[in-house]
Amino acid sequence: MQQISENAMSDESSTGGLARRLQMRRVDQSMARAQTQSKKQQQDYTGILVDNLRENGQIILVSDDMAFAGSLRELVCNTLKMPQSCISQQANAENLMRIARNAVENKKAPLIIIEQNLRGRDLTYIVKLLKIGFPELKVIILAKETDRQRFVLLHESGVDGCLVKPADSQALLEKIALTLRPNDQLERSLEWARVLLGQEEYLRALQVCTQALEQQSNASAVFLLMGDIFRSMKEYDKAVEAYGKAMGGSTIYLDPLRKMSELYAETGDMQKQIECLEKMDEVSPLNLERKIQIGELLLKLNQSEKARKVFDSAMKLSNRQARENVSGVAYRVADLYVSTDPETAASFLQRGLDARKEFWSMEDIATFNRLGILLRRMGKWEDAANAYLKAISVAPNDENLHYNLAMARLEGKELEGARASALKAMAINPDLPRKSSRIASNLAAVFMSTNDKMHAMPLLRQALEQDPENTEARELLANAEKE
Repeated sequence: MQQISENAMSDESSTGGLARRLQMRRVDQSMARAQTQSKKQQQDYTGILVDNLRENGQIILVSDDMAFAGSLRELVCNTLKMPQSCISQQANAENLMRIARNAVENKKAPLIIIEQNLRGRDLTYIVKLLKIGFPELKVIILAKETDRQRFVLLHESGVDGCLVKPADSQALLEKIALTLRPNDQLERSLEWARVLLGQEEYLRALQVCTQALEQQSNASAVFLLMGDIFRSMKEYDKAVEAYGKAMGGSTIYLDPLRKMSELYAETGDMQKQIECLEKMDEVSPLNLERKIQIGELLLKLNQSEKARKVFDSAMKLSNRQARENVSGVAYRVADLYVSTDPETAASFLQRGLDARKEFWSMEDIATFNRLGILLRRMGKWEDAANAYLKAISVAPNDENLHYNLAMARLEGKELEGARASALKAMAINPDLPRKSSRIASNLAAVFMSTNDKMHAMPLLRQALEQDPENTEARELLANAEKE
């Protein structure tokens, strides 16, 4: 640090007159060139990802977020023209260690993208175990918007990258590429520029940033730092321009909006500060502190009615987060009991679902299914049927729920109800029996219980075509043919 001070050029000798204007002009030119280089930068990112997939074969996604999975497949399969087999999706993390071990034994190092929180379970500890066991693997963790302290903890767990959802395809491509092949030279340049900024050597810091832009890599990070430098120089218009370039046309990148919000707070422009915060809230509406901040600013501007609506929204969010925390704990406890005490596991699953009752969504369907299966194993078919009916109120067109309801009703000898549920499942998805021989024979058993041979016999023949060793289907078919 002493050497930096001795070699540092005094701002007093470089900020005035012609030298300053020439330096600022070079900065403007570099910023303009960086925008024209964005296509070349994307090509570089594309090459990194394609090369990695060709070498290691796969990205493993551990998530039940179908929207994100669709975006990833769109990027890999449509944009990069790579085969579908390059992406493997797991709805839970139970088999992740085994999958990773098999990959490493085959001398592969697939990229793993994993949810920080999946179905109420914090997976940070699994990531830590994964990185301890297989340090050669690269891991990106998916999270909803969170604070820097949380990201620091995630990095301490061994995470190679953090991606905040939602994320557009460009942000996704950039994050994956920089995780697979970090630009150490760029990071050194940015760190040097930050040191200069801390010493108030603003023009030298900008000079380092303009040189970093020439590297054609991660221009967003450079523009973000340039905005900070301009802000420290009280060049607020240029700071806003730099932050705008950092966004790169994507409103999903929240850091520039946050920086602009801080800038407007510094200049006393509360209305523009609110506009930035509201844009952030649209993209990521789960930040409770930001809602309270917006409401507070609206009160200062005497917009009391609008402030009240924001505070109401904050209260609803707070209530939801509290309930989700309760359900998350209940699900984790259920996992501990599921193999040794199914009845206690079922009771905790029920408590977790009850805590979320006002907010049931598609995310809860898997939990309802787990609860129903546990209750059926205990012979509590009626309770299981009620669980499936609650799930059907959320997802009325889920054929698996109607199929499971049919099985529960069959076990409870509610035969006509079982038949109605089976017919509904097949109406939603006529190919349901083709999923497995067991499903086909189970559906046939429902129809045979009401002497509906018209539906039962084709299903039994189909079950035997899929698995000639299905003895249950063979016996049911023999009995039906005798009758």
